Amino acid sequence: MVFQDILVETEGRIRTVTLNRPEVLNALREKTLLEFESVLDELHKETQIGVLIATGSGDRAFCAGGDIKALEKMTSREAESFARTAHRILDKMENLPQPIIAAVNGYALGAGCDLVAACDLAVASEKAVFGEPPLGLGIVTPFGGTQRIPRLIGPRRSKHLFFTGETLDAQTALQFGLVNSVVKHEALMAEAKALAEKILSRAPIPLKYCKQLINLTSVKGIKEGDEEEIQLYAKCFDTEDSKEGIKAFLEKRKPRFKGE
Repeated sequence: MVFQDILVETEGRIRTVTLNRPEVLNALREKTLLEFESVLDELHKETQIGVLIATGSGDRAFCAGGDIKALEKMTSREAESFARTAHRILDKMENLPQPIIAAVNGYALGAGCDLVAACDLAVASEKAVFGEPPLGLGIVTPFGGTQRIPRLIGPRRSKHLFFTGETLDAQTALQFGLVNSVVKHEALMAEAKALAEKILSRAPIPLKYCKQLINLTSVKGIKEGDEEEIQLYAKCFDTEDSKEGIKAFLEKRKPRFKGE
């Protein structure tokens, strides 16, 4: 299958998916998500693949968020549909039998940070930067980050991350528990593949069961919170502040929010 927004490579029992939109810092649009979903669907059938690695193209970004241009004229109904697509695909990541390792090679902001949170493990380059800037656009995240990130770093740290829009460097992300390890930038993919090989040495069936059981500890809360996040994301697009936030971003100026 030929993809436009992603690259897919298989090496032995390891499959690597690379978000391949470096000109926009690997920002996610719906096409990117649907291409990624097709890879996940295939992996359900390909039992010979034992681990999936997700990374970004280029040296600057893993994924710098959603594609803001696509949001500019989005209605609340379209926003709800997009959020449901995003949630469906990130849920598939959690439910994939094979473990997923995020190899975070640069900026992981908004959707990118949420994507890291949906992976089972994360190895970060020393250059990686994490953050949740959607409130600056007058919206909430539609990628499940409000549900997954607090389960990794706790509610208080999550609120600071979301409320302020401040970013975390790689070492702070490690300290908080958002990633498992931080490595030299040039060693990132080698380290991710070495971790994958360790996982591949384990028995595949109980490994699948183990992932399923660990995810069960929080799945009920995530499902309930996911629906609330989708509804509130869509409602944001009925506000003037969301239009102003997105317009200001595209015009490279500070937004003037009015609370309406």
